[in-house]
Amino acid sequence: MSPRCAGAVRFMIQLARTARTLARIARTRYPAFIAGAPLARNEIPVFTYHDVEAEDLTQDLEFLHVNGYRTLSLDEYLHARSTRRSPGRAVLLTFDDARKSFWSAAAPTLRAFEAHATLFAPTHWMDSAKSAGDDLFMSWEQVSACAQSGLVDVQSHAHRHALVFTSPQLVDFASPWSLARYDVYDWPMRRCGEDDVLGRPPLGSPIYRAAPLLSATRRYLENEELTNACREYVLDNGADEFFRRPRWAARLRRLHDELARALRGQWLAPSRFTALLESEFERSRSAFLRHLGYAPHCIAYPWMLGSRYSLELARRHGLRTAFGVALDYGAERRSARLPIPVYGRLKCDWLRFLPGERRMNLGQAVRRKLAGFAGVQHLAH
Repeated sequence: MSPRCAGAVRFMIQLARTARTLARIARTRYPAFIAGAPLARNEIPVFTYHDVEAEDLTQDLEFLHVNGYRTLSLDEYLHARSTRRSPGRAVLLTFDDARKSFWSAAAPTLRAFEAHATLFAPTHWMDSAKSAGDDLFMSWEQVSACAQSGLVDVQSHAHRHALVFTSPQLVDFASPWSLARYDVYDWPMRRCGEDDVLGRPPLGSPIYRAAPLLSATRRYLENEELTNACREYVLDNGADEFFRRPRWAARLRRLHDELARALRGQWLAPSRFTALLESEFERSRSAFLRHLGYAPHCIAYPWMLGSRYSLELARRHGLRTAFGVALDYGAERRSARLPIPVYGRLKCDWLRFLPGERRMNLGQAVRRKLAGFAGVQHLAH
C-alpha cells in the first residue's frame, strides 16, 4: 500500500467516525431548555460527569444554588419520576467511572455545598487498581466512605465497562499516538489464552470494529497468532521507533492482511456470549455485597443503553432502573415496554443552560461542540 493509499484509508476511517457521530447527534433528543425554553412541567434534568475538576464543579454548584435548584438523592429522583410529583426546581447529578478525581475533587466539593450525587462504579477497575498499581480509580475504601457520607448514592456501572470486537474489520493498530490519545476504557477486550484482558494493548496490536459489551449482540474473537505476529514485527523493527518511519501503517497492514488469509478469527459461541453478559451483572452484584454490604438496584450503562436482552438480564439480577445517555432519551418513551424503567442523561456541559441567572446560550455550546465532535467517537466504534 502506497503512502497516499494509507493516508486515504485513515481519512476514510476518520470520515466514517465523523458520520457516525453526526448520526448519533441527529438521533439524540435534547431537552428544550438547552435552546432557552423554560423547564417542562415536572422535568428533572439528569447530568453526568466523568473526570472532575474542582473549579468547574464549584461553578456548577454555585449556579444551581443561586438559581434555587435542589440536588436530589437517587431515591428522591426515582420517587418523583414514578409518582410524577414535582420536587420543584431540582436536578440529579451523576458521576461515572469512580475515578480518583471523584474522591479528590468532587467529594469535597459536594460536601462543601451539601449537594447530593450518584456515583456509578465499574467494579472490575476497583478490584484491579490496587494489584496493578493503577492510580486512575478509587479504592473500595474510598467508595465505601462515599456511600456512608449521606450525600453520595453508589450504584452499578457494570463490571468491566468493556468494549468487545464485533467484526473482523480492521480499523487501526495500537501505536504510541493512539495509546496516548485514547482512554484506558477505549481499548476493546482481548483474548489471551482462555482469559480476557482489558486496558491498553501492546504496540502493534490490531484493533477491529467494536461495540460496548452490553449493547453488542455477538463477539468476534481475534486470532491470537495473528495478533502476536503484528506485535513481534513492531518489536523487531524498533518498537516506538517503528512508528516514526514513513509508511509504517501500510507495512503493518500488509503483514496483517497477508497473515489473515490463513489465520482467521472466530465468533464466540452464543451460549458463551450470554454467559459473558450475565457475568457483568453477577460480578458487579457480588463486589457490591462484598465491599459495600448491599446489592445495587440501579445501573448506568457505559457509553450507551444496553440491548433489550441485557436489560432483561439486569432485571433478573435485581436491577430496577437503568440510565443511558442523551442518545437514550427516546427510550424513556418506550420504557413501559422495556424490562425496567430507563432514563436518559445529559453531559454536564449542559448544566448551565438551565433557566436562571448567568444562563449560557446555545451559540457558545454549538461552537464548542462542533470544534470537538470529531474526537467524540471512540477508537473502534
